Amino acid sequence: MDEPKGLKRALGLFSCTMLVVGNMIGVGIFTTPGRIATLLPSSGLVFLAWILGAALAISGALSYAELGAAYPEAGGNYVFLRESYGPAWGFLYGWSAAFITQSGTVAILAVGFSKYAGITDPLTVQLTAIGLILVFGTLNYIGVKVGAGVVDAITFLKMLAILGFAGAAALIGHGSFSNIHPIQPETGGVWILSGIAMALIPIMYTYSGWNATVYVGSEVKNPSKIIPLSLILGVCLTAGLYLLLNVIYIYAMPVPQMKGVIAIAKEAAGVMFSPKIAGGISFFIAFSVLGCLNATLLTAPRIPFAMAQSGYFFAPFGKVHPRYQTPHMAILLQMGWACILALWGGIDHKNFYRLLDDYVTVPSLLMNALTVGALFYLRKHKPDLPRPYKAWGYPLVPICFILSVLWMVFIEVRNDALSALAGIGMVAAGIPFYLYFRKKHG
Repeated sequence: MDEPKGLKRALGLFSCTMLVVGNMIGVGIFTTPGRIATLLPSSGLVFLAWILGAALAISGALSYAELGAAYPEAGGNYVFLRESYGPAWGFLYGWSAAFITQSGTVAILAVGFSKYAGITDPLTVQLTAIGLILVFGTLNYIGVKVGAGVVDAITFLKMLAILGFAGAAALIGHGSFSNIHPIQPETGGVWILSGIAMALIPIMYTYSGWNATVYVGSEVKNPSKIIPLSLILGVCLTAGLYLLLNVIYIYAMPVPQMKGVIAIAKEAAGVMFSPKIAGGISFFIAFSVLGCLNATLLTAPRIPFAMAQSGYFFAPFGKVHPRYQTPHMAILLQMGWACILALWGGIDHKNFYRLLDDYVTVPSLLMNALTVGALFYLRKHKPDLPRPYKAWGYPLVPICFILSVLWMVFIEVRNDALSALAGIGMVAAGIPFYLYFRKKHG
């Protein structure tokens, strides 16, 4: 595949791996374990659930690795769906990602930063969120190496901080390894299996972002090797850090004490060290949010860019900056729309989060399942397609991923069918726009 004119293959293995890790480690791992503790009664089962979550994320990464190596282009899912099921499915994904999920994620992260930084005034929250979007958007505008360099720095510091937190906990933290127990033989039955299945849903959300590299496929050096490696390495590094943090949490607090605790990292730090150090955890989470925000601003604009390059979006958004060699118009589009969403989020954050969480969850999950399903379609209908990397464990591994995602969809629909239907309706709202661009393209 030829790369779009003007984009430069400048990202190596380190930057691509940091992009994956930076996209994944946001807020979830610092808040989700308390919810997991309400579903599972022992540390052994908690660790098992996180290991299974890692296995599912790796299965998704292995599947995307084949697609990304076969189509090393900007756009990720948009390209995979377009090349397998046709332009309509690609467009519907691109439409929802560009204007709802990805831009919404940017706005949520920008507004969420204020929460952990201790900013409460609505106007200040709005101004801070817009300022962050403009700063990080500009960094990505002036060069993919600049944007990726910021991701590299923040993510690497984030990883060092987690390792330092673990080291301090082991050396001077007040806790007990007696809180950690293996799975007991008598602990079993249908109830436990159900608990693990339910726990996998929030766990998988903390692993979201594992497919980051495929969105910048046109800017990856030696993509047939680096895209698969970065996805797999990124997920494995993140999984290791997640397990380490869970060990720290349980070292500080037995699982029954963790139940329902949202600010689990802060609570654990308070138990192990002091309330003053615990207060600093919020600022670390805010720093973590910045890394995830910048990583999303790097990847998200490549979706409308790819759509415009293929003729299914307005042509100016497919342009490449002559000096910076970035999809500058698409970056400006995502920045502008995310700023508008951040204005809303700063005023009415509850309904804003509901829209971006409850409504888009089911369509996002279905698109991921459909994308992995493209492996089967392409293997059958395009057997001669060059595949520098073939998914390990095919067909069992992608089948496991698809089934796990469909399980999550079932749970979400069972819990809130109206939100699921509303989310599907939001995606379907893109159909008239697709018909317009198809007519224009044809």
